[in-house]
Amino acid sequence: MSANVITIDEAINRIQMGPFQREVLFATGTCFMADSMQVMLLSFLTIELQREWGIDDTIASAITSCLFAGAMTGTLILGPAGDRIGRKPILICSAILISCFGLGTALCNNYITMMLVILMVGFGIGGLTVPFDILAEFLPTEKRGRYLLMIKYFWTAGSMLIPVLAYISIEVVNSWRLFTVFCAVPCILSAIISILFVPESPRWLVSMGRKDKALKILRKAALKNGVDPDEMFPEGIILADEEKESSNFAALLNPRWRNLTLTLWA
Repeated sequence: MSANVITIDEAINRIQMGPFQREVLFATGTCFMADSMQVMLLSFLTIELQREWGIDDTIASAITSCLFAGAMTGTLILGPAGDRIGRKPILICSAILISCFGLGTALCNNYITMMLVILMVGFGIGGLTVPFDILAEFLPTEKRGRYLLMIKYFWTAGSMLIPVLAYISIEVVNSWRLFTVFCAVPCILSAIISILFVPESPRWLVSMGRKDKALKILRKAALKNGVDPDEMFPEGIILADEEKESSNFAALLNPRWRNLTLTLWA
């Protein structure tokens, strides 16, 4: 490979770690926090709905099931969409869906509308595989494992925050509607930060042939991290093409991945 041609991994390593990646971590992490909060809130919400609306256990369980049905559908639709139209649009789309429909649960007055709104919250949650990707694609190789683990702390924080918010809003204020509003706040923050500070993934841009745009984003990221972009990416530097890999569901059962696949399924 020519000295003027570098891979996207080499380019990401050159921008190093700094404020840029921490902004991306916060934007994607708050999405994961919202994910855990939307799942956990149903444990408290369905009890309140049974008391206030008089619904039975079957309907309460159906409301919970709607979240996971939406998540499965969202994963199948928004995941591939992230490969076609870009990581950032899906990150913003997921955050906005969870935010808007999370707030919408506070406006529901019967279990039918609640099921539909929860279904759409789940659909947004299904797109959260893409924020995980965009974070990974901005991390230098030696930091990737550590920071991808850190994003899970946001999930844990959301799970720990739910009982506190439930106590304040349900026990003290006596309002499950306020509780659902509180739980939408992390994703509102994520949507705002994503729109303002998170750029498109350079790796995705390179795979689409938009190398100049990718290099421009890398230069800005380097500058934000306190690295001289002209030194890291001098005039004439070119990003190498990404090798495209094709796969299908059957590949999970080939000899290379079969044991791991069956272990995870079990």
